[in-house]
Amino acid sequence: MPIITRGARRATTAAAAVLALLGPLAAPAAADPSADEVRKRLETASHQLEVVVEQYNDLRLEVKRGHQEADRLRARIAPLERTAQARSAEVGTVAAAAYRTGRAANVIGLLHSGSPRALGEKLALLEALGNQRVRAIDALAVANRDVAAAQEALNALAAKERTHGARLLAKKRHIEGEIARLDALRFDLGVPDLPPVLEDPPSLPPGAASSAVRFAYAQLGKPYQWGASGPRGYDCSGLTAAAWRAAGVRLPHNARAQYGAVAHIGRGQLRPGDLVFYYGNIQHVGLYVGAGRIIHAPQHGERIRFDRVDYQPVHGYGRPRR
Repeated sequence: MPIITRGARRATTAAAAVLALLGPLAAPAAADPSADEVRKRLETASHQLEVVVEQYNDLRLEVKRGHQEADRLRARIAPLERTAQARSAEVGTVAAAAYRTGRAANVIGLLHSGSPRALGEKLALLEALGNQRVRAIDALAVANRDVAAAQEALNALAAKERTHGARLLAKKRHIEGEIARLDALRFDLGVPDLPPVLEDPPSLPPGAASSAVRFAYAQLGKPYQWGASGPRGYDCSGLTAAAWRAAGVRLPHNARAQYGAVAHIGRGQLRPGDLVFYYGNIQHVGLYVGAGRIIHAPQHGERIRFDRVDYQPVHGYGRPRR
């Protein structure tokens, strides 16, 4: 009977874990996969994890926008309520005045007007009083409708946020579970944590792009950390957002949203500080630093590093708007 070593058992366990993680993506093989095969499958799993991370970032942005919309509606409701209360008081005042100057009083006043001119003035006053009452009632109805519509929109937004909050929590738990499994696989496989290549940033003209590039260079070697935008770690869009924030430009913390926020350019127009977006669904982004290279936060378990611009399929290129 062949002797099974501890190392062989660990490799078999790692391979089985990878197959369980990848599910239908990895068909069972007749023989145990080699360490290289397991490493490739692990890279695939990390890539899938990055997709989930960007979905998480997308949800965070949506919830943030929801809170902003809720604040806007609350700010709108307050003055509408004050207007409605003012119109209500105005209608009450007009109604009281109309009661005090009822038909009998009006007739008596007109009979004792004293002169045609005085009679005309009193008729004009009565007409103005009637118009004021109508305008006050109309304004009150409009204000009440606006308040009701704004409150209804706010209630719908609150329900939507509750739903998205539950999805966000489920995504977060899923990501944490994936990270724990990937860490265990890396430990079992003995995958080395290679140090980054460090060098000084290139000499660039002063400006926002230069500030963004210098910031990215200063982050080399820091770990990939999902959902993070520094200072200890970053995910891909967190790094590019932080780099341009250091240059005074705000970008959303999501690769797809960043693509929608920048001016699109061609590859021949690339210059340091521009952003490079990857894959058909735009799930990764890096910062171009010149000489055909980017600095980016690759994926879980790796550190911020250089790569070639075309290290993965490129979706497009963008330049943040100053």
